[in-house]
Amino acid sequence: MSLAIPQARRGRVTGYRRGAWVLALRSGFLVVVLAAWAAFSGDLVAGWRPTPRAILPSPTEVLSGLQAYARSGDLAGDALYTLSEAGAGLGLAIAAGIAVGVLFAYVRLLGQAAEPLMVALNAMPRYALAPLFVVWFGLGMASKVALVFFAVFFVVFFNVYQGVLTIDPNWVRAIEVMGGGPRDVARYVILPYVVSWVVAALRTSIGVSLGVAVVGEFVGSVQGLGYRMVISVGVLDTPRTFAILVVLAGVGYGVVTLAGFVERRLLRWQREG
Repeated sequence: MSLAIPQARRGRVTGYRRGAWVLALRSGFLVVVLAAWAAFSGDLVAGWRPTPRAILPSPTEVLSGLQAYARSGDLAGDALYTLSEAGAGLGLAIAAGIAVGVLFAYVRLLGQAAEPLMVALNAMPRYALAPLFVVWFGLGMASKVALVFFAVFFVVFFNVYQGVLTIDPNWVRAIEVMGGGPRDVARYVILPYVVSWVVAALRTSIGVSLGVAVVGEFVGSVQGLGYRMVISVGVLDTPRTFAILVVLAGVGYGVVTLAGFVERRLLRWQREG
């Protein structure tokens, strides 16, 4: 007598097994990377250190640097400062990118006239503009927010602009045939797909915003993780520098994971459809 597993249950079992394998492979990959790092930095084999501390500190040294950074009381404030810069610039860029992208797509003549300028501005190197933004907005948070805004705005704008242009006109006509007006078209056609395009660019935008904020702090700042990293490099405190990199990696991973959760929630209607 054979036991047949229902299709839905079989799918869940397969999903659980696949998830376990993925988790095991991720853990194994992390262990290999940490073991290689420890080996080349002198933590794994006593008395054998092929890489000097000033070039590659060991994991234990980085952990000690991170603990010292936290005990100094600066870690939380610097992390919050950098995240505030990145978050403010990201939020403003998303709002402006959606508004301008929809406007240019709706008013085709305006979009066609401005498109060459937008392409040229988008081609400008973001990081190279950091000194200019410091001159314009000063060493405070405003210059980094403006730099993040400039870096992320075009990502959102082009996603929304090109997305609205590719909407099937039959959907719009269907709403109009049923008696709907421009507000109904915006609600039932434009808005759901604008959310899709923005969410699709969100993960990339988060990484860009965090990196641009740190680079802006390299150029000129009074606080933040990038500011502390410049000081650490200046005094050859490599463990502290690596500790800040670990913090940035952890913060970035956490925020991107949260963005992935939000993406799954917002785009659940697509999978259900």
